[in-house]
Amino acid sequence: MRTTAWLVLTLLTFAAWCSATRAQEPPADDIGQVVKRTQRKMVKVFGATAGRVEGFGTGILVSPDGMIVTAQGVYLDGSQVRVVLADGSEHQATVLKRDRTLQLALLRIERETPDYFDLSRPPEFARGDWILAISNAFKVADHDEPLSVMLGNISLATTIDAQLSARDVAYRGELILIDAITSNPGAAGGAVIDLHGNLIGSIGKIINSSETNTRLNYAIPAPLLAKFVAGTALSAATEATTETANRPVELGIRLLTVGSRRNPAYIDQVTADGPAAKAGLQPDDLIISIGGEKIGSVNEYETAIGKLRAGEEVLLIIKRGSKVLQVPLTPIAKQ
Repeated sequence: MRTTAWLVLTLLTFAAWCSATRAQEPPADDIGQVVKRTQRKMVKVFGATAGRVEGFGTGILVSPDGMIVTAQGVYLDGSQVRVVLADGSEHQATVLKRDRTLQLALLRIERETPDYFDLSRPPEFARGDWILAISNAFKVADHDEPLSVMLGNISLATTIDAQLSARDVAYRGELILIDAITSNPGAAGGAVIDLHGNLIGSIGKIINSSETNTRLNYAIPAPLLAKFVAGTALSAATEATTETANRPVELGIRLLTVGSRRNPAYIDQVTADGPAAKAGLQPDDLIISIGGEKIGSVNEYETAIGKLRAGEEVLLIIKRGSKVLQVPLTPIAKQ
Protein backbone atom coordinates (compact mmCIF):
# COMPACT_ATOMS: atom_id res chain seq x y z
CA MET A 1 0.00 0.00 0.00
CA ARG A 2 2.81 2.41 0.86
CA THR A 3 4.51 1.74 -2.49
CA THR A 4 1.25 2.25 -4.41
CA ALA A 5 0.46 5.48 -2.56
CA TRP A 6 3.95 6.79 -3.23
CA LEU A 7 3.63 5.93 -6.93
CA VAL A 8 0.27 7.71 -7.27
CA LEU A 9 1.55 10.81 -5.47
CA THR A 10 4.70 10.89 -7.61
CA LEU A 11 2.79 10.51 -10.85
CA LEU A 12 0.22 13.16 -9.96
CA THR A 13 2.87 15.65 -8.87
CA PHE A 14 4.93 15.01 -11.99
CA ALA A 15 1.90 15.27 -14.28
CA ALA A 16 0.93 18.62 -12.79
CA TRP A 17 4.43 19.92 -13.46
CA CYS A 18 4.38 18.56 -16.99
CA SER A 19 1.04 20.18 -17.84
CA ALA A 20 2.45 23.58 -16.92
CA THR A 21 5.84 23.24 -18.63
CA ARG A 22 5.80 20.56 -21.35
CA ALA A 23 2.42 20.35 -23.03
CA GLN A 24 3.58 17.58 -25.35
CA GLU A 25 3.91 15.04 -22.50
CA PRO A 26 0.99 12.74 -21.56
CA PRO A 27 -1.38 13.83 -18.76
CA ALA A 28 -1.43 12.00 -15.41
CA ASP A 29 -4.04 9.38 -16.28
CA ASP A 30 -2.12 8.43 -19.45
CA ILE A 31 1.10 7.98 -17.48
CA GLY A 32 -0.75 5.72 -15.05
CA GLN A 33 -1.91 3.59 -17.96
CA VAL A 34 1.63 3.46 -19.33
CA VAL A 35 2.85 2.09 -15.99
CA LYS A 36 0.08 -0.53 -15.91
CA ARG A 37 0.86 -1.69 -19.44
CA THR A 38 4.57 -1.88 -18.66
CA GLN A 39 4.01 -3.95 -15.50
CA ARG A 40 2.40 -6.66 -17.69
CA LYS A 41 5.60 -6.86 -19.72
CA MET A 42 7.81 -7.50 -16.69
CA VAL A 43 8.59 -10.39 -14.36
CA LYS A 44 10.11 -11.06 -10.95
CA VAL A 45 12.96 -13.57 -10.95
CA PHE A 46 13.90 -15.68 -7.93
CA GLY A 47 16.75 -18.15 -7.54
CA ALA A 48 19.80 -19.12 -5.51
CA THR A 49 21.39 -17.02 -2.78
CA ALA A 50 24.99 -16.96 -1.57
CA GLY A 51 25.96 -15.27 1.65
CA ARG A 52 24.74 -11.69 1.50
CA VAL A 53 24.16 -11.82 -2.25
CA GLU A 54 20.47 -11.39 -3.02
CA GLY A 55 18.64 -14.27 -4.69
CA PHE A 56 16.23 -12.18 -6.74
CA GLY A 57 16.10 -9.83 -9.71
CA THR A 58 13.85 -8.34 -12.37
CA GLY A 59 13.27 -9.28 -16.00
CA ILE A 60 11.52 -8.01 -19.11
CA LEU A 61 9.49 -10.09 -21.56
CA VAL A 62 10.83 -9.77 -25.11
CA SER A 63 8.73 -12.24 -27.11
CA PRO A 64 5.20 -13.71 -27.21
CA ASP A 65 6.53 -17.18 -26.31
CA GLY A 66 8.09 -16.55 -22.91
CA MET A 67 11.55 -15.16 -23.66
CA ILE A 68 12.92 -13.00 -20.83
CA VAL A 69 15.99 -10.77 -20.62
CA THR A 70 17.38 -10.27 -17.13
CA ALA A 71 20.69 -9.44 -15.46
CA GLN A 72 23.34 -12.11 -15.06
CA GLY A 73 23.80 -13.07 -11.42
CA VAL A 74 24.31 -15.75 -8.81
CA TYR A 75 20.55 -16.18 -8.46
CA LEU A 76 20.60 -17.93 -11.85
CA ASP A 77 23.18 -20.51 -10.70
CA GLY A 78 20.88 -22.71 -8.61
CA SER A 79 19.04 -25.83 -9.71
CA GLN A 80 15.80 -23.88 -10.16
CA VAL A 81 14.99 -20.39 -11.38
CA ARG A 82 11.45 -19.21 -10.63
CA VAL A 83 9.69 -16.48 -12.59
CA VAL A 84 6.54 -14.70 -11.40
CA LEU A 85 4.43 -12.85 -13.96
CA ALA A 86 2.39 -9.71 -13.30
CA ASP A 87 -0.74 -11.83 -12.73
CA GLY A 88 1.02 -13.70 -9.90
CA SER A 89 1.43 -16.99 -11.77
CA GLU A 90 4.71 -18.84 -11.16
CA HIS A 91 6.79 -20.64 -13.78
CA GLN A 92 10.09 -22.52 -13.85
CA ALA A 93 12.57 -20.87 -16.20
CA THR A 94 15.39 -22.28 -18.31
CA VAL A 95 18.58 -20.24 -18.68
CA LEU A 96 19.29 -20.21 -22.42
CA LYS A 97 22.46 -18.12 -22.50
CA ARG A 98 24.47 -15.51 -20.64
CA ASP A 99 26.93 -12.81 -21.56
CA ARG A 100 29.66 -11.76 -19.13
CA THR A 101 30.59 -8.56 -20.97
CA LEU A 102 27.03 -7.24 -21.10
CA GLN A 103 26.06 -8.87 -17.79
CA LEU A 104 22.85 -10.18 -19.37
CA ALA A 105 21.02 -13.51 -19.34
CA LEU A 106 18.25 -14.88 -21.54
CA LEU A 107 15.57 -17.06 -19.90
CA ARG A 108 12.52 -18.85 -21.20
CA ILE A 109 9.29 -20.05 -19.61
CA GLU A 110 6.72 -22.42 -21.11
CA ARG A 111 3.96 -19.86 -21.31
CA GLU A 112 2.47 -17.57 -23.94
CA THR A 113 3.23 -13.94 -23.12
CA PRO A 114 1.22 -11.63 -25.39
CA ASP A 115 2.41 -8.54 -23.51
CA TYR A 116 6.10 -7.94 -24.26
CA PHE A 117 8.60 -5.33 -25.41
CA ASP A 118 9.27 -5.25 -29.14
CA LEU A 119 13.04 -4.90 -29.34
CA SER A 120 12.95 -4.34 -33.10
CA ARG A 121 11.64 -0.80 -32.63
CA PRO A 122 13.93 1.12 -30.24
CA PRO A 123 12.75 4.67 -29.46
CA GLU A 124 14.67 7.86 -30.03
CA PHE A 125 15.76 9.77 -26.95
CA ALA A 126 17.84 12.75 -25.98
CA ARG A 127 19.69 14.05 -22.96
CA GLY A 128 17.23 15.49 -20.44
CA ASP A 129 14.25 13.34 -21.53
CA TRP A 130 12.10 12.04 -18.69
CA ILE A 131 12.13 8.31 -17.99
CA LEU A 132 10.48 5.82 -15.62
CA ALA A 133 12.57 3.02 -14.09
CA ILE A 134 10.50 0.00 -13.03
CA SER A 135 11.93 -2.91 -11.04
CA ASN A 136 11.59 -5.27 -8.09
CA ALA A 137 14.16 -3.38 -6.04
CA PHE A 138 14.50 -4.75 -2.49
CA LYS A 139 12.04 -7.56 -3.37
CA VAL A 140 8.97 -5.40 -2.71
CA ALA A 141 6.87 -7.76 -4.87
CA ASP A 142 6.62 -11.53 -4.38
CA HIS A 143 3.43 -12.39 -6.27
CA ASP A 144 1.03 -10.10 -8.17
CA GLU A 145 2.04 -6.92 -6.33
CA PRO A 146 3.15 -4.08 -8.63
CA LEU A 147 6.82 -3.35 -9.10
CA SER A 148 8.46 -0.14 -7.88
CA VAL A 149 8.46 2.89 -10.16
CA MET A 150 11.06 5.65 -10.06
CA LEU A 151 11.06 8.92 -11.98
CA GLY A 152 14.23 10.38 -13.51
CA ASN A 153 15.78 11.65 -16.71
CA ILE A 154 18.52 10.75 -19.14
CA SER A 155 21.89 12.24 -18.22
CA LEU A 156 24.21 10.92 -20.91
CA ALA A 157 24.68 8.17 -23.48
CA THR A 158 28.25 6.89 -23.29
CA THR A 159 30.46 3.78 -23.10
CA ILE A 160 32.28 2.17 -20.19
CA ASP A 161 34.96 -0.40 -19.53
CA ALA A 162 34.63 -1.52 -15.90
CA GLN A 163 37.38 -3.69 -14.46
CA LEU A 164 36.91 -6.21 -11.67
CA SER A 165 39.86 -4.80 -9.75
CA ALA A 166 38.12 -1.46 -9.29
CA ARG A 167 34.43 -2.38 -9.32
CA ASP A 168 32.18 -5.20 -8.18
CA VAL A 169 31.12 -6.20 -11.68
CA ALA A 170 32.70 -6.13 -15.12
CA TYR A 171 30.70 -4.35 -17.81
CA ARG A 172 32.00 -3.18 -21.16
CA GLY A 173 29.95 -1.43 -23.79
CA GLU A 174 27.39 1.26 -24.43
CA LEU A 175 25.16 2.49 -21.63
CA ILE A 176 22.76 5.28 -20.79
CA LEU A 177 23.39 7.15 -17.55
CA ILE A 178 20.15 8.11 -15.82
CA ASP A 179 19.30 10.51 -13.02
CA ALA A 180 17.35 8.00 -10.93
CA ILE A 181 18.62 5.82 -8.09
CA THR A 182 18.38 2.37 -9.65
CA SER A 183 21.55 0.76 -8.24
CA ASN A 184 19.68 -1.21 -5.58
CA PRO A 185 19.45 -4.96 -4.85
CA GLY A 186 16.99 -6.66 -7.19
CA ALA A 187 16.62 -3.72 -9.58
CA ALA A 188 19.01 -5.07 -12.23
CA GLY A 189 17.12 -6.31 -15.28
CA GLY A 190 14.24 -3.87 -14.78
CA ALA A 191 12.81 -1.66 -17.50
CA VAL A 192 13.70 1.95 -18.24
CA ILE A 193 10.96 3.44 -20.40
CA ASP A 194 10.00 6.82 -21.80
CA LEU A 195 6.70 8.45 -20.88
CA HIS A 196 4.94 6.70 -23.75
CA GLY A 197 5.98 3.23 -22.56
CA ASN A 198 8.75 2.67 -25.11
CA LEU A 199 11.71 0.67 -23.83
CA ILE A 200 14.86 2.79 -23.50
CA GLY A 201 16.87 -0.02 -21.95
CA SER A 202 17.32 -2.45 -19.08
CA ILE A 203 18.60 -1.44 -15.64
CA GLY A 204 22.22 -2.54 -15.32
CA LYS A 205 23.85 -4.41 -12.46
CA ILE A 206 25.30 -2.48 -9.57
CA ILE A 207 28.72 -1.03 -10.39
CA ASN A 208 30.72 0.22 -7.42
CA SER A 209 33.89 2.24 -7.80
CA SER A 210 36.36 1.41 -5.05
CA GLU A 211 38.28 4.56 -5.98
CA THR A 212 35.42 7.04 -5.47
CA ASN A 213 33.01 4.92 -3.39
CA THR A 214 30.17 5.77 -5.79
CA ARG A 215 27.65 3.82 -7.85
CA LEU A 216 26.48 4.25 -11.43
CA ASN A 217 22.78 4.42 -12.26
CA TYR A 218 22.53 3.27 -15.84
CA ALA A 219 20.58 1.34 -18.46
CA ILE A 220 21.81 -1.07 -21.13
CA PRO A 221 20.37 0.39 -24.37
CA ALA A 222 17.49 -1.44 -26.05
CA PRO A 223 19.39 -1.94 -29.35
CA LEU A 224 22.10 -3.78 -27.41
CA LEU A 225 19.44 -5.97 -25.76
CA ALA A 226 18.08 -6.78 -29.21
CA LYS A 227 21.51 -7.85 -30.45
CA PHE A 228 22.01 -10.03 -27.37
CA VAL A 229 18.68 -11.81 -27.90
CA ALA A 230 19.38 -12.24 -31.61
CA GLY A 231 22.87 -13.59 -30.94
CA THR A 232 24.72 -10.84 -32.78
CA ALA A 233 26.31 -9.20 -29.73
CA LEU A 234 27.74 -12.19 -27.90
CA SER A 235 31.08 -11.83 -26.20
CA ALA A 236 33.83 -14.42 -26.52
CA ALA A 237 32.83 -15.75 -23.09
CA THR A 238 29.26 -16.46 -24.19
CA GLU A 239 30.36 -18.05 -27.46
CA ALA A 240 32.64 -20.35 -25.46
CA THR A 241 29.61 -21.51 -23.48
CA THR A 242 28.02 -22.86 -26.64
CA GLU A 243 31.16 -24.47 -28.00
CA THR A 244 32.34 -26.18 -24.80
CA ALA A 245 29.13 -26.74 -22.87
CA ASN A 246 29.86 -30.37 -22.01
CA ARG A 247 33.60 -30.11 -21.33
CA PRO A 248 35.16 -30.06 -17.84
CA VAL A 249 36.15 -26.61 -16.64
CA GLU A 250 39.26 -25.08 -15.12
CA LEU A 251 39.36 -22.28 -12.56
CA GLY A 252 43.14 -22.00 -12.33
CA ILE A 253 43.13 -23.12 -8.68
CA ARG A 254 45.07 -25.82 -6.87
CA LEU A 255 43.74 -26.66 -3.43
CA LEU A 256 45.70 -27.72 -0.37
CA THR A 257 45.15 -31.49 -0.36
CA VAL A 258 47.66 -32.64 2.26
CA GLY A 259 45.79 -35.05 4.51
CA SER A 260 42.09 -35.84 4.04
CA ARG A 261 40.04 -34.57 1.10
CA ARG A 262 37.45 -33.71 3.70
CA ASN A 263 39.62 -30.80 4.78
CA PRO A 264 38.40 -27.22 4.11
CA ALA A 265 38.92 -25.92 0.56
CA TYR A 266 41.95 -23.67 1.06
CA ILE A 267 43.71 -22.43 -2.08
CA ASP A 268 47.30 -23.62 -2.27
CA GLN A 269 48.27 -22.24 -5.71
CA VAL A 270 46.76 -19.89 -8.29
CA THR A 271 47.74 -20.55 -11.90
CA ALA A 272 49.28 -17.52 -13.63
CA ASP A 273 46.90 -15.88 -16.14
CA GLY A 274 44.09 -18.30 -15.19
CA PRO A 275 40.53 -17.29 -14.29
CA ALA A 276 41.28 -17.25 -10.55
CA ALA A 277 44.36 -15.05 -10.98
CA LYS A 278 42.44 -12.59 -13.16
CA ALA A 279 39.67 -12.48 -10.55
CA GLY A 280 42.18 -11.68 -7.81
CA LEU A 281 42.11 -14.93 -5.81
CA GLN A 282 45.16 -15.66 -3.67
CA PRO A 283 46.82 -18.60 -1.89
CA ASP A 284 45.34 -19.26 1.56
CA ASP A 285 41.90 -17.97 0.52
CA LEU A 286 39.20 -20.28 1.87
CA ILE A 287 36.42 -21.10 -0.61
CA ILE A 288 33.09 -21.26 1.21
CA SER A 289 30.61 -21.07 -1.68
CA ILE A 290 30.50 -21.57 -5.47
CA GLY A 291 27.43 -20.49 -7.39
CA GLY A 292 25.28 -20.54 -4.27
CA GLU A 293 26.45 -24.04 -3.27
CA LYS A 294 28.14 -24.30 0.12
CA ILE A 295 31.69 -25.66 0.04
CA GLY A 296 32.89 -27.35 3.21
CA SER A 297 35.66 -29.57 1.90
CA VAL A 298 37.93 -30.34 -1.04
CA ASN A 299 35.52 -33.07 -2.15
CA GLU A 300 32.61 -30.64 -2.17
CA TYR A 301 34.69 -28.17 -4.20
CA GLU A 302 35.41 -30.81 -6.85
CA THR A 303 31.73 -31.77 -7.00
CA ALA A 304 30.70 -28.13 -7.41
CA ILE A 305 33.10 -27.31 -10.26
CA GLY A 306 31.89 -30.41 -12.07
CA LYS A 307 28.53 -28.63 -12.47
CA LEU A 308 30.01 -25.45 -13.96
CA ARG A 309 30.07 -24.53 -17.63
CA ALA A 310 32.89 -22.81 -19.48
CA GLY A 311 32.17 -19.17 -20.22
CA GLU A 312 29.37 -18.81 -17.68
CA GLU A 313 30.24 -16.47 -14.83
CA VAL A 314 29.88 -17.86 -11.33
CA LEU A 315 30.15 -16.12 -7.97
CA LEU A 316 32.64 -17.44 -5.42
CA ILE A 317 32.36 -16.50 -1.75
CA ILE A 318 35.75 -16.69 -0.08
CA LYS A 319 37.22 -15.91 3.31
CA ARG A 320 40.50 -14.02 3.36
CA GLY A 321 41.72 -13.52 6.90
CA SER A 322 38.77 -11.97 8.73
CA LYS A 323 37.09 -10.71 5.54
CA VAL A 324 34.38 -12.46 3.50
CA LEU A 325 34.61 -11.46 -0.17
CA GLN A 326 32.46 -11.98 -3.27
CA VAL A 327 34.51 -12.83 -6.37
CA PRO A 328 32.90 -13.17 -9.83
CA LEU A 329 34.87 -15.67 -11.93
CA THR A 330 34.41 -17.16 -15.38
CA PRO A 331 35.60 -20.80 -15.80
CA ILE A 332 37.41 -21.88 -18.96
CA ALA A 333 37.29 -25.25 -20.67
CA LYS A 334 39.95 -27.68 -19.47
CA GLN A 335 42.48 -28.38 -22.19
